[in-house]
Amino acid sequence: MAFPANERKGLTAWIFCCCWWFFVIGASAGSHKGDAWHYGAKGTAEWAELRMGVKNQCGGKYQSPIDIKTDETTYNASLGLLRYSNYNKHLRNAYVVNNGHTVVVAPKGNISATVTGRGLPGVYRFNQFHFHWGADDTIGTEHHIDGEAHAMEMHLVHTNEKYTTAEEAYRHSDGLLVIGVLFAVSRQDNRALNSVVHSLDLMLKQRTNRVKLSKAISLADLLPGNPRQAYFYRGSLTTPPCAEAVTWAVLKRQGKISETQLNAFRHLEVESAGKGNHEPLVNNFRPTMPLHGRHVYRNFLIIPDYPKGSVKANQRLGTPK
Repeated sequence: MAFPANERKGLTAWIFCCCWWFFVIGASAGSHKGDAWHYGAKGTAEWAELRMGVKNQCGGKYQSPIDIKTDETTYNASLGLLRYSNYNKHLRNAYVVNNGHTVVVAPKGNISATVTGRGLPGVYRFNQFHFHWGADDTIGTEHHIDGEAHAMEMHLVHTNEKYTTAEEAYRHSDGLLVIGVLFAVSRQDNRALNSVVHSLDLMLKQRTNRVKLSKAISLADLLPGNPRQAYFYRGSLTTPPCAEAVTWAVLKRQGKISETQLNAFRHLEVESAGKGNHEPLVNNFRPTMPLHGRHVYRNFLIIPDYPKGSVKANQRLGTPK
């Protein structure tokens, strides 16, 4: 992706390991040495001071998430539309993990699902997806759109295939692609999420923090309509060590989730039941971060919504005056 030079400078990350990589190989998010971290106003404000077993970039200039102000975004025709390959294949051997910070769904072993785009610097292979949510429907997403948050956000994490190892990918600003999907509350269940929700119910009943995904799901079904349109910017992982090695693609369209399904996430605890900590796992989102001169691009045109019958509306539709 063609970002200005001042946005590329200083974006490399020599991270040996990241939180999400531990999810993929089946280990705990706390497997690396370093200070424990948590959410909340005080918790996120102190992330930059954490001593980590890897380089901590939480105080960097290119941090995520951000507030996407749509009227300040720039259309970039060279980006092209996102292209998904093998996203329609089902995850048949995946695990759902409550790591105390989020719910992660990760396949056991690599799968062939990839994302490409004319403006993306490579082919990105899917690794895992996870969620962020709030205690009520007015909060939960990490990214905001024009200052507004929604109930939940899903992140699909991918690694650039041109790097032979994950460790190598972390050393480059184009190492990771994360697709962000914001969810709004719907009266009806999102059928694509039923398997995840059922797995969360099993997790609570079995008093464990790791279960096998109850039913195979398709990554394509998790995406909202027209998932090829997105907002793009250079940023970071949204949890410590906040590696600045991420190209973000926040989808234009929102997904849907019911109140019942949201409550399945809200009933989880920071640690699995029976281990002495019954703190609810909610509000697991980082506040929006300053842009520090970064630009947000989009690969779609914004058509003004003029009143029906107006001169400009007729011109847009090709209707004679």
